Amino acid sequence: MHYRQFGRTKLQISEVSLGGAYLMGPNPAQAEDNVRQVVKSAFALGINYIDTAPLYGMSENLLGQALTGTADQFHLATKVGLEPEDFDYNADSVLWSLDRSLKRLQIPKLTVAQIHEVNVAGWDRIMSPGGTLSGLRQAQQKGMCDFIGITARAIPLLAELADTGEFDTVLVYHDYHPACLTATETVIPTAVKQQMGIVVATVLAGGLYTDQHQQVLAKISDSIKRQRVTQILQKLQANEHTLPQNAFRFVLADERVTTVSSGAANVPQLTEVVKASALGTPTL
Repeated sequence: MHYRQFGRTKLQISEVSLGGAYLMGPNPAQAEDNVRQVVKSAFALGINYIDTAPLYGMSENLLGQALTGTADQFHLATKVGLEPEDFDYNADSVLWSLDRSLKRLQIPKLTVAQIHEVNVAGWDRIMSPGGTLSGLRQAQQKGMCDFIGITARAIPLLAELADTGEFDTVLVYHDYHPACLTATETVIPTAVKQQMGIVVATVLAGGLYTDQHQQVLAKISDSIKRQRVTQILQKLQANEHTLPQNAFRFVLADERVTTVSSGAANVPQLTEVVKASALGTPTL
């Protein structure tokens, strides 16, 4: 595993990290054991950053159990917003949400507290006095988190918030993979200018770079786009290594990116993509 500096935080973060959205696996009865095995594997593979959220079902609770005895070996990030559905993004709600997350994760402090989907919160609720940013700053002062961040698709608001210089990290998803470079147009350059740590998630694009790619392709209604994506897939398949590995390799070739988050649902999925850290850039 290779490591990169997480923007101005100065932390060294594993190039491949662990996302908590699908940790529970397909079988609820085996979720606790599955999370424990994935976390154990992540530690053995050199992963040191885990990103989760209250929205991800039992993810925080199960991670808290699985991390017993090893939590201090990881940098943990979670989010505020979207859950509960009536979350109002005010400072008091931010503090309430983070306190709940800390209890679920069974840790005294987060590495990063993030706003989940800034477009849902909106500029005014984030930046106004007593709003979300104020809550995150209070959380830092209270020792609930070290750094604060923002997450969303690569939308104008995400870049605008990044450009304020108020946030330490940014997470983008679905908008940076071999067939989509949207995040590289504005968000990533702005984040680099502000020396932010950059997390790229959902690099497998909902199964596009897995053995399910034919089903995903079939859902692309635009024939020109479908042809372009098909050509990219063919070029990736002509490379050595697996499609998931090549998708991760493609994004990791961008030195501006700190880490690519794997939403692995089991140990084999995680083990496969972690290898991308040592494989170099694919040919496209």
